[in-house]
Amino acid sequence: MDKTTDWVVVGRFGRPHGIKGLVTVISFTEPKDNLLQYARWHAKIKNQWQPINLLQLETNNKHILARVEGYDERESAALLTNIDIAIDKAQFPALKPGEYYWHELEGMQVFTKQGDLLGTVTEILPTGANDVLVVVGERRHLIPYLLDKVILDINNSRREITVDWDMDF
Repeated sequence: MDKTTDWVVVGRFGRPHGIKGLVTVISFTEPKDNLLQYARWHAKIKNQWQPINLLQLETNNKHILARVEGYDERESAALLTNIDIAIDKAQFPALKPGEYYWHELEGMQVFTKQGDLLGTVTEILPTGANDVLVVVGERRHLIPYLLDKVILDINNSRREITVDWDMDF
């Protein structure tokens, strides 16, 4: 396995579904069925990313279901429960300038426009109206992802975000 691959976790296997070896898939993509566009899934089995061969993928209103080669029965499919699913970052389509994938923003340091460090982006919450950056430092800040209003600058090379935000808010 190529150790230089840049993995991005895009989902996780859930519990088995039925008796024929299907397992639910919890997608971390937005919308959730975007996960289906990636052809080469890898699963973290025994602390190592391993390619998996998908024999079947189904979607319905509630679930994404998968049948994975080598996990043909309910009991073996249950072994996949809570196993992360990742893809090579190279599979992501290129974005327009000024657009970012969530995994690119996570881990960035966030500064006020005055230069005060608020903390680090630990996660991003979808809220419907706009996404919200969860920034953890001395305090926890929930900062709306509103470009040019609250989010003033994103410097990918320095891994920094500048925001118009009060330290005490």
